[in-house]
Amino acid sequence: MKEILILIATLIPVLYLAYRLVRRGVSKKYERHPKTPWSSLNEGIDPSQ
Repeated sequence: MKEILILIATLIPVLYLAYRLVRRGVSKKYERHPKTPWSSLNEGIDPSQ
């Protein structure tokens, strides 16, 4: 009985953290952006020249 309580006590925080990570999703910082001439504006390059 004691082992089951320890198992439950450790599973609850792990499942909670996993749920929060899945719900939040991957950070947008690492998403790929489409390659267009206008995306070079982010790097300070003028695409109209």
